[in-house]
Amino acid sequence: MNYFAHLHIAYETQTSWAGNLLGDFPVVANELPADLYSGWQLHQKVDVMVDEHEASVRFRGMPRLGRRRFAGIVQDIVMDYWLIQNWSQFSLLPLDAFCQQAVEGLLNDVERCPARLQKMIYSLQQNNWLAELGTVEGVENALHSIMRRWRHGAYLQPFLDELPTVIRQGEAVFFALYPDLLNYVDQQTKKAERENLLG
Repeated sequence: MNYFAHLHIAYETQTSWAGNLLGDFPVVANELPADLYSGWQLHQKVDVMVDEHEASVRFRGMPRLGRRRFAGIVQDIVMDYWLIQNWSQFSLLPLDAFCQQAVEGLLNDVERCPARLQKMIYSLQQNNWLAELGTVEGVENALHSIMRRWRHGAYLQPFLDELPTVIRQGEAVFFALYPDLLNYVDQQTKKAERENLLG
């Protein structure tokens, strides 16, 4: 899952907005404040669950130009696209209201975030582009952003070259995966609450 899905999970579980994004940024986990650490930890569990889900395995194995080993990166972005496209099936909160709440929540913790995440949050404050992740142009921009800052970024170009096919391939994967993921994070949240009560 990419930024938008992790923010949706933060909302659903009432855990830290920023914490749920920290898994994609360099941090020393055991030095994080408790609330940020809980979000970071949930992010890690989500990533493992998604990687191991049969729908993800199926997506990585689909015939396409790009190398299979990099398909998971693209899948994360495509999952955001399909979540936004089908937002009303997963939330009663209007999309624009959710995006606004997410940015406000991130700004509350911006000073406790690493520099690169701070830069992203301030970018959202200036121009809330979260909903744009649900457009083809938004998917392209997200992939180009990764390609610019990652030394292996050139390997993502084949996915861009056939992006409509890649996005289309992701639809069935999303619907097979995302409900399972929401059930999983609900179970993880309840488990953490029970452990906190037991002390």
